[in-house]
Amino acid sequence: MAEDPVNDPLIVRLRIPYEFIAGNDIVEGGITEENTLLQILHWIGFRTDAQRDALMEDSFGTFDDLKVLTEKDITTMASDFGGRQAVRDRIHFGTRRTKSIKGLIHWVQDFYRVSEKPSIVGLNEVTFKQQLERALARADIRTTLKNQASTAADAATPGPLKSEKQWKEWEEKFVNYARSQLSSNGIPLSYVVRENEQPDTETVHPDFVNKTIACAPLSGEYYSADRLAVFNFIVSFTTGQPSGDWIKNTLKFADGRRSMQALRDHFAGEGNATRNVAEADRLKESLHYKSEKAMTFETFLTQCQKMYNIYEKEGEPMTDEAKVRFLFKRVQHDKLTSSIDALKAQITAGVNVSYTMAANHLSAAVSELPDYLARNRNVSGVGNSTGGNGDDGNAGIHNSDGSIKTGFISNWKSLSKEERAQVIAERKRLGIKGGKGGRGSSNKDLSTANTLKQLKEQNKKYKRKIKAMKRVQFGDDKDDDANDKSDDDDDAGDQFGGKASRKKMKAKK
Repeated sequence: MAEDPVNDPLIVRLRIPYEFIAGNDIVEGGITEENTLLQILHWIGFRTDAQRDALMEDSFGTFDDLKVLTEKDITTMASDFGGRQAVRDRIHFGTRRTKSIKGLIHWVQDFYRVSEKPSIVGLNEVTFKQQLERALARADIRTTLKNQASTAADAATPGPLKSEKQWKEWEEKFVNYARSQLSSNGIPLSYVVRENEQPDTETVHPDFVNKTIACAPLSGEYYSADRLAVFNFIVSFTTGQPSGDWIKNTLKFADGRRSMQALRDHFAGEGNATRNVAEADRLKESLHYKSEKAMTFETFLTQCQKMYNIYEKEGEPMTDEAKVRFLFKRVQHDKLTSSIDALKAQITAGVNVSYTMAANHLSAAVSELPDYLARNRNVSGVGNSTGGNGDDGNAGIHNSDGSIKTGFISNWKSLSKEERAQVIAERKRLGIKGGKGGRGSSNKDLSTANTLKQLKEQNKKYKRKIKAMKRVQFGDDKDDDANDKSDDDDDAGDQFGGKASRKKMKAKK
């Protein structure tokens, strides 16, 4: 079939010359894809028509061409153009222009990652080059994250989905786990199991990573590979569990999004939503704060937040004003009445008191309550009762000052091999002998050993005094240091048939 001369890029460029944007002037809307590429090459530093035409005809004439290129391809391209025999065909890219084109491919690919078409509308040369630098930085970050993916994933693993009761927490952990893994296109795999089917391009997202998760296309070759990876994750966490039965109908599709939706339909369906709201209602009726002994204020606020989260997830969110009213009503400690009254007075005066502000104000007031101070003193006292070397109730192997415990550790059997090795090494370094069941020398043991040592020293001192008195009494004026030393360890009874006496008798024979 003959080529259409109207759509041929070279003929169009010859017919309608493009006027390049220079200086601080910005690109207006309505620019074609072809002219966009010409303008970009001009900004990068290819200033002649011959250079720009050669690049567009031999290497990339559309954004789709750039979308599939890699940095290695650009290096090869620069080497090829720089090594051509004909002078008119030879182009020396140089380091700066080579790096800019590498940035260009990442810049183009970032647009496709968020389901958008590359555009330079509203940009000038300076702002465009800033975007290239940002695209290169994102590429470096993706490389670093891929290298750390294995470690991050091990730390974030949600574990098996064993029961319905576990679902809400497991789902959050699984999404976080998928987020720690980068897809084949450099997007966190959590985009595969996001709630929205269509890309959310209208919302202003906090950062580019969150934007890719919300806006990445759920189609194409990259997505096909990614949904298979997520499917394998889900199978590994549900195999051998009752939850595995709910994805059996999806196994033939090998589609992680479909499998995740099956789990959500079962565990978070209408019946479960009703149960979740019932749980939130129960919390709303039973929650109250009366004293630190009955329930700490921190625990009370945590339970309140759990209730708010359930209502919001099930489509019945509480307003900030409703949260503040609930807080005032359910804080029933008699010594917090004045603090609540002060907050109410501010609201009456027109001050916008948010729930966070009210909660923080009451938290500060609670920290000055006698029962709060008493509870924390008790906890502090328990922590210091062993002098830092024994088991202070902390499940770890470190004391409050960061040193390693060398005394008795009650949860020795639950410690990891690495933690046990650290404790044993520290005991060995300090010359402390360990015992059965994680029992090392406690402060009491060390104190007893010191006392015995002191008593022995005193005993030797008294023996020397006795000997000196004997010499004076019996007229023995000999200064016999050797005898004193040899008798230091003799007991008084040795003169009348003790161990030392028997040894001397043997020596004479």
